[in-house]
Amino acid sequence: MSFAVARMTKLKADNLVGIGNHDQRKTTNHSNEDIDVSRSHLNYDLVAGRTNNFKTDIEAYINENKASKRAVRKDAVLVNEWILTSDKDFFERLDETDTRKYFETAKQYFADNYGDENIRYAVVHMDEKTPHMHMGIVPFDDDKKLSAKRIFNREALQRIQDELPQYLKAHGFDVERGNKNKERKNLSVPEYKAMREDLKKIETEKQETQAKLADTQKKLDEIKPRDNKKIVSKPTLLNKNKVTVDKSDLADLEQRAVTSDAYNLEATRLKVDNRSLRNELSEAKGQNYELKKENERLHKLVGTLQNIVRNVDEFLNKKLGVNLPDKWLERAGLKEPSQDTLKVSQERSKNKSEEIQGPHL
Repeated sequence: MSFAVARMTKLKADNLVGIGNHDQRKTTNHSNEDIDVSRSHLNYDLVAGRTNNFKTDIEAYINENKASKRAVRKDAVLVNEWILTSDKDFFERLDETDTRKYFETAKQYFADNYGDENIRYAVVHMDEKTPHMHMGIVPFDDDKKLSAKRIFNREALQRIQDELPQYLKAHGFDVERGNKNKERKNLSVPEYKAMREDLKKIETEKQETQAKLADTQKKLDEIKPRDNKKIVSKPTLLNKNKVTVDKSDLADLEQRAVTSDAYNLEATRLKVDNRSLRNELSEAKGQNYELKKENERLHKLVGTLQNIVRNVDEFLNKKLGVNLPDKWLERAGLKEPSQDTLKVSQERSKNKSEEIQGPHL
């Protein structure tokens, strides 16, 4: 059974340039090896013509239609982008016409509930392994007030997850709702990569701070303690609280005072920075722990799925004298990949290039 997949991302003004470059394939280099640029001409936008430049066109649409005369806040969510798809096997059962109808039907559900004109783009990517649609909705309410928190609140998201599969099924597509799991937190590929980069950055900054502290301590240690008895001083005639010292001694004392103050200030600043970095590192470690737990859950799921595939293979062999195709067993990790499969994988790795901007599915 295939599942209807619908995931949402909140986009602010600063996000729209990179997202537009990715969705509209404005760059030619891609880190996502699943993108086949020779098939990019097959991509299409179900509302083509509404948005050519994601940032400027969407901001213009909002300013022309919003009820309030006040300027939109710089940190406001301008677009809720939905990624709509299903599994690869589901689309392999559909021809090109039915695939397009699937995405048109999904778009219509959102058009009926959140306004057709508020859908500013609905880009279908056919140049990756699994067809999917990036659909951007401006979160306007019936009074033309911009509010992503109110339009796509928790109740609305729950309703979409329940209703969309039913809507698609009613229009002839054999999909079901995914399993409900309120405790699970899904991380997108960009979020996971960003978290790993943050961990590396924090660790590097920590090492740099520790190196500065060590260097400061070394310089302080190099200042030899001075024997106060060698400083010759005489009381002044007019003021017993004041003394006269040799000029060279005075200059030396002044230099030591200046150096000591400078190092003390630097040491204090570095300690504060180090404390802040320790806090950030602790938080990042906590997030990394969540990733490990999610990875463990996925490993258990893979083991369960492998057992199912193994049992099906054994059942077919006993009852019908046939086995599942080798390709299926390779994908399930129950059989070593053939030389042809390894060759394709090596060719793909060799041709891998980097994407300039924008997340990918």
